[in-house]
Amino acid sequence: MHTPLMHTLFTARRQATSGAPTGRRRGFHRLALALTGVAAALAFMLVPTLASADTASTLTVIGTSDVSDSGLIPNLIGPQFQQAYPQFTFKYIGTASGTAISSAETGSMGASALIVHAPTLENQFVAGGYSYPQGQFGNAIWTNDFVLAGPTSDPAGVAANGANNIAQAFVDVATAGVAGKATFVSRGGTPGTTTEEHAIWADVNTAGLTPSGVTLCAVPASLGGGLTPIAPGGVPSNGAACPGGVLPGSAGGGTLPSWYEATGLTQGPNVIAANACTADSTSGPNTCYVLTDRGTYDYLSSGTDPAGSVPNLKIVTRGPQPASAPGGEYALVNYFHAYVLNPATVPGVNLTAAQDFVNFLTSPTVQNELQNYLPTSVTGDPGGPPFVATANPTVTIAAPGIPATFTPGSPVTLTGNIVNKELGFPPLNGVTVSLERVVNGLPVPVTGATATTDANGNFTLTFAPTVSGSYEVTTPTISKVENSALTPPFGDVLSPSASAATTVTVNSVVTALKARSNGSGVALFGSVAPGTGHVKGTVTISGRPAGSKQGYKTLATVQLAATDANFAAAPKLAAGNWQFKAVFADPGQVTTSPAKAIAFKLGAKPKTSIQRTSTKVSGQSVKVAATVKPTPAANGGTVKLLVLKATSPAQPQFNQKAKASVKKGKKTVSLSAKLNGPGHYVLELAYGRHGQATSYTTLRSVTIKSTS
Repeated sequence: MHTPLMHTLFTARRQATSGAPTGRRRGFHRLALALTGVAAALAFMLVPTLASADTASTLTVIGTSDVSDSGLIPNLIGPQFQQAYPQFTFKYIGTASGTAISSAETGSMGASALIVHAPTLENQFVAGGYSYPQGQFGNAIWTNDFVLAGPTSDPAGVAANGANNIAQAFVDVATAGVAGKATFVSRGGTPGTTTEEHAIWADVNTAGLTPSGVTLCAVPASLGGGLTPIAPGGVPSNGAACPGGVLPGSAGGGTLPSWYEATGLTQGPNVIAANACTADSTSGPNTCYVLTDRGTYDYLSSGTDPAGSVPNLKIVTRGPQPASAPGGEYALVNYFHAYVLNPATVPGVNLTAAQDFVNFLTSPTVQNELQNYLPTSVTGDPGGPPFVATANPTVTIAAPGIPATFTPGSPVTLTGNIVNKELGFPPLNGVTVSLERVVNGLPVPVTGATATTDANGNFTLTFAPTVSGSYEVTTPTISKVENSALTPPFGDVLSPSASAATTVTVNSVVTALKARSNGSGVALFGSVAPGTGHVKGTVTISGRPAGSKQGYKTLATVQLAATDANFAAAPKLAAGNWQFKAVFADPGQVTTSPAKAIAFKLGAKPKTSIQRTSTKVSGQSVKVAATVKPTPAANGGTVKLLVLKATSPAQPQFNQKAKASVKKGKKTVSLSAKLNGPGHYVLELAYGRHGQATSYTTLRSVTIKSTS
């Protein structure tokens, strides 16, 4: 039933799809002049006419009035989206979440996107195929928190008894209401706030706290479930199903208790109505309590809301609650999600604009700006800004974290965790995390540096960076069931996230340098680290006669392919004692390595020689022909094909791949070998005869492009 006050104030109401009283307003937050009372405000709460579907140049978003009545849409989201996407004319319709969902499904308001905060209704919307892609959960965008506001005099004594226990607060208001000392002002119907009320009343009943004289009936799951007050005698027993499968106060649903008002208003006007509680109410002036979201309450109490202010109210109950309280620690967390409507089931959806809008909401720009909207300095609320960014998880790396410098050797082991910013939801288990390097603002995955989170969202991964740069641990888009107890289950989508980036300087090293005689000179070969990721990688080999006081002279410069870990060069040198050194450089990729030095005694030039005449590559095979001098006068000479694989991993050695005998009187020889997969190889031929020093050809590089 409604008191004379409520009948006077709440004439601007409409019936929700459930049949329960609900309300809708248009342009309430855009009023240019201060309103002197609720009656003046209600004159602007007009039910909008049915809208046509979006065109290619328009975007209509329908959703909860929390984000419009709190000023978030008109003051922040709307103007910035319009500036970022001027090709779309943006319109937001603020109403009850249940009404918004129903309108989105039918297309009656011409919307292409949806913002709501009612998990027990959202799960049905997704299951019905109305979300795009079909069946996709909504994108997490932010949370704020529900608060119970009441008269500054607090006649129900809520602040003293249930300041952080919302179930107890409801009990106190209901008890005072039965005694004629308080009125509970509800929006009624199926807004997200009302479904929250129904969940709290269910917690009250489950905890055995239902006051004497209060009767609760079970709300159908199709309307969000939970319990709601009904006039005594309205159901055969406490907790029985609400009559007619609808809410009390609607046709066939029974009547409301005298202390409980269902206004049918959107969020802001509902709070203003509670503030305007006068002597005409059942319980007398300044006795009305209202559950609302803190964003709307803070905006109204700040004095900056064009709709008015609420000087007669204060927050009497807020979270977090004790973990032992009915509903648990996070019972008052208010979760918001955004949906792109499915054009396959909803007519007239501007899919491009809707996707752009949801991407905009989840972007770092918008998410970061939420922390500056309605700060304590404006509202006086010690709870801080009411809207908390939740689009992506928090990625944390435990100390010592990603190192600032890395020298190749043992890989780095990173441990950390990912945490859902939506408080009270399950840990993010089974999520693949990856290490990535940021290149020109874009992430580039580090090969092999991935891990999967455990049951608590923890991860361990190892990596060995090959290039200096900025590194971070990232998560992909995560689709997560958050409440499996609901039927169908409720879930959401978390956007990709990243840890704080760390700039890593990768030191390069020459890990080995070897030498041997090579006919007319010396063969110098070795390995470098990192052995991959080269862009303009070079190894510069220098030498000088042992004991010389002159500086080293460059003998050879080896250009490294992208994945070369090994190198080889064969400069021509005179016999004698030598000192050699090698330096690895790749400017902009790694630091230049310290010089690697060795000493070597180079013997006299052998009496024989061998010259390669042809090299042919086919698939993974190579065929080499050569001539030897002098022509052997007897059998016994052997030619060997020696191969160094330049490509990683580091293996600084020439391995024999084939050999052939040189017959008496013959000076030509041919050898064939199959190489080990794709990559870069360095070839040479060695000619040896019994009792004579081995002679060698010059080095030749070949590339095997594929394994086919």
